[in-house]
Amino acid sequence: MDRLSQHRAYLEAEWGSLQAAPLSRRKAMLVAALIDAFVDRMFAAGAADDILAYRAELATAQPALGLIMALCAARDGIGLVTEAVTVPIADYGALGVEDFMVSLYNDHSVQRQRLVLPDGGRRDMLAVLEEAIAGLGPA
Repeated sequence: MDRLSQHRAYLEAEWGSLQAAPLSRRKAMLVAALIDAFVDRMFAAGAADDILAYRAELATAQPALGLIMALCAARDGIGLVTEAVTVPIADYGALGVEDFMVSLYNDHSVQRQRLVLPDGGRRDMLAVLEEAIAGLGPA
């Protein structure tokens, strides 16, 4: 059980590092890989017999975890991109000063890391990672 807590502490530390540098693809992929590896460690610490069935059940129960596992396995056409996202003027109050200044000079848009879904849709990568971490259970 100690290995789980050590891994979780490392994951949480890297999650904090990503939040401080939200456009770092390397940090985002590291957090995703740590989440994926944590799922394997949860399997090893549990009573399940089949890791593939365990991962499939977890992906169904926690869709954000399923997205992260698919990203790490490079399957289902899921990818990570950095792209401009339009910020409605009504949402400007929620922007940090840095993003606010960037949006003023970039036609009301800011750069964000986005998870590309199989259907071509997009989700905010940091939001998906946050959901996936929550899906791992309490720290």
